Amino acid sequence: MKKPLTVLLAVIMLITLCACGNTSDATTTEAFTTTESLVTTAKPDKAPEQTVPEAYADIDFTLDSITDTKGKISLDVKTNGVAVPASVEEVTVTFGNAAKVLPALRIKNVGTWVKGVFSDFASGEEMNAFVEAAGGFSIEVFYLDNSTTNANRGIVCSTESISGDGKRSGWGIAENADGAPYFITGHIAENVYSSVYGTKASETELIHVVAVYNAKTMRNSIYMNGVLVSSNNAAGKFTSANKTEAYEGFDMGNAFYIGADPSSSPNKKEKCDFPSNDLTVLDVKFYASALTDSEVNTVYNIARGTIG
Repeated sequence: MKKPLTVLLAVIMLITLCACGNTSDATTTEAFTTTESLVTTAKPDKAPEQTVPEAYADIDFTLDSITDTKGKISLDVKTNGVAVPASVEEVTVTFGNAAKVLPALRIKNVGTWVKGVFSDFASGEEMNAFVEAAGGFSIEVFYLDNSTTNANRGIVCSTESISGDGKRSGWGIAENADGAPYFITGHIAENVYSSVYGTKASETELIHVVAVYNAKTMRNSIYMNGVLVSSNNAAGKFTSANKTEAYEGFDMGNAFYIGADPSSSPNKKEKCDFPSNDLTVLDVKFYASALTDSEVNTVYNIARGTIG
């Protein structure tokens, strides 16, 4: 009797052990199923949104007016009294494979430009302090230049120097005689300009240029169509234009021209330096910061989107 009872007890224990093992397996399987379900149904993290940098000044060209939508700059069309004044016209602009009719500033001959004056600072010294506190500045311009002056021509400029006077100062985006945009900053302590050059711009479609001066690293950079083309160390600390304009007598430190460069030299026929004679400008913006690569790419994509 003891032997059959022993066998019976062994069988019962084996059944119990198998049942615990099955329960354990079932629980593990259910746990993995639940985990897989969570992974499958979980929503992926959103890609970080690009931050659109806030423009300090945004010059808007309409058929009725030329205004800064931020209220930081006063703007006036100027002429030497002979040239046909610059005006805003509806023009067909192209970029890539897209074309669109939009209002744009048109400068068709030398001796006319648009003058801008900043309202937050009244002198070059005040602008220098503003730039230093902001950590730099950036300029964005969307334009097409077909000037035939065979010389440097101003796109958005405020530079001035007389050779040897120790006052090389100011800033500007211009094109050289070969049609390559460049960004220049003046450094009065070193009596020198620092320049970074882009490549030859298109003669048929708009070009998007962003110029950046970083006051913390003292570097100049120029971007074309969202891509960094050139960057180098500036010669020293930036100094705003340290001159008095010859014809109206204003302090050039807080002023600039679109389509030329202010002049401190009297008896100039055009009453300006580096005039353009075939310039189309769709947009000009200023930023009170040194834009990053990502921010430049963002503003480029916004500009490109205006053409479609």
